[in-house]
Amino acid sequence: MAGICSVAVLTAGLVSSFDTPARADSTAANTSTPVGAKPMMGFNNWARFTCAAQARLDGTRDGYSFQQFMQDQAKAMKDTGLVAAGYTNLTVDDCWMQRTSAGYLHGAANWGSSSQPGFDWELTDYANYVHSQGMEAGLYSTSGVNTCQGVPGGVMGHEQADANSLAYWGIDSIKLDNCGTNQSNRQTEFTTFANALGTATANKTRKILFNESAPAGYGPTSAEKYNSLEWVRGLGQMWRVSPDIQVWHANQPNTGWDWQHGADYYEGGILQNFEDTVSIARYNGPGNHNDADMLLIGDNNQLTLAEQRSQFALWSAMGSPLMITSDVRKMAADPVTYAPQLNILKNADIIAVDQDTTAGGYLAARDGATTTAGTEVVVKPLADGSRAVVVVNKNATATSFTLDLARVGFTNTGCSRTAKDLWNHTTSQVTGSLTTTIGAHDNAMYTIAPGSCGAALPTGQIQAAQPGFQAYAYCLDAYNGATNGATVGLWDCHSGNNQQWQRQTNGQITSLASPGLCLSGESTGLKLRTCSSGDTKQIWTYTLAGQLKAGGVCADIAGGAVNDKTKAVATYTCGTHQANQTWSAPFATPPTP
Repeated sequence: MAGICSVAVLTAGLVSSFDTPARADSTAANTSTPVGAKPMMGFNNWARFTCAAQARLDGTRDGYSFQQFMQDQAKAMKDTGLVAAGYTNLTVDDCWMQRTSAGYLHGAANWGSSSQPGFDWELTDYANYVHSQGMEAGLYSTSGVNTCQGVPGGVMGHEQADANSLAYWGIDSIKLDNCGTNQSNRQTEFTTFANALGTATANKTRKILFNESAPAGYGPTSAEKYNSLEWVRGLGQMWRVSPDIQVWHANQPNTGWDWQHGADYYEGGILQNFEDTVSIARYNGPGNHNDADMLLIGDNNQLTLAEQRSQFALWSAMGSPLMITSDVRKMAADPVTYAPQLNILKNADIIAVDQDTTAGGYLAARDGATTTAGTEVVVKPLADGSRAVVVVNKNATATSFTLDLARVGFTNTGCSRTAKDLWNHTTSQVTGSLTTTIGAHDNAMYTIAPGSCGAALPTGQIQAAQPGFQAYAYCLDAYNGATNGATVGLWDCHSGNNQQWQRQTNGQITSLASPGLCLSGESTGLKLRTCSSGDTKQIWTYTLAGQLKAGGVCADIAGGAVNDKTKAVATYTCGTHQANQTWSAPFATPPTP
């Protein structure tokens, strides 16, 4: 959002019960009062409008201010029923602000580089209006001196004064971007501002949610990526983790699905931001939310209707914040034309999946390491023991897909379970598997209840760290048919059962292809061995940092490379935030540090 401003950095215990929940936001430095326990839902202007001045719906611009535009979006959010559906945060991104020569932060006189008005000097009336529409008022800043668009409104050197202004105005959330800081001072600056927010609201009922962009500034091979994902948890409640979602480009319609521009634009399409976010699902939990960035749903013409459905399903399955970036004024003025988009955004069954904070959705299966073919399957554990499942079709044509309940983690697959189709809102009884046809770039989404058939176990692929933003990782693969003694190494992710792993309650990890064989952590290379509960090499713990530990050592890709599938995977002394010891694995609840 507003450009994370860090392109140069891109290269830069399971026994007897599953992982205990990660700490909630009540320990965060910005407030001791829990806020943001569930993923934020609302509106942000950035990806659709950036800092560009807009007209009224009748085309006139005279006297039309940035502030009025945002207030109109708030009213439209209420009028369309989106506020009632849960979209209650209204965040204005970059360019709303200016700073006096004496250092006082205030609303900008002009809207970007135009002659149209910006915001009031003080934002109290603005926040009051947003509150009157049943919404919370969110603002943007950055950790340096200048924002990503060059506005001298960043918090550096003004942390406490700015926090005091936010509290005085009645602001409910603040998004802090990365521009102006780097690895040497970013944690210090974010910490200083989090503490300032806590001080500013110490004696106030209204607290300020802290939305941090820090992890988005580091690529997945950087140790600081995983270090930052840990330290932000002690400061605030949500954080960006990847490049910006594709900003609206008027001359490039229908490109938001597959937009591979992390290096030149620092932007990604739906598939790119999904891949970058689902790989770190373990960091999600109550008051801790990975933000995959904004929803391109509505008047935004970068996605087909099927692709909009898929973004909504994927973001909800991951437990990402759901922030609309569209002209909601148009949807309010013509709700009939925009009924399909509003129906997507107000799907209560899918919203409920997003707002369930039991865990983030993990990647259970990827069939094909490409953006143009194959399927992606995400599984999210829910509070009642059900599993939410999304199957996305990346093909350009419709495909028939059979969902094997064993791959969702259910044992006793001969038992009948209740599945609910979250798009059609219908239920059915399923035994073993269910088959459906999925349109091009569309998805199927279900919840599957365990009933009396037995609980699900964490099941799916185990991936190495991505070799870079917007890049596919390799999967742990049992070579030669998953037989006893088979080598387990890296391979392209595919649909075979020899890449499907199930984490047992006793710490063992079994192969779905050969359930009697367990992953064994050996110094000469990972192997499949006959399961033995007394073998410490087969008892694995998965940590928040993504380490798989057995016998006091970690699963390790030889030579430190994550982009070379010829490298052996063995066990080695555990390091700290090493990409070659970082794995994305299935889980039931977020792992502990």
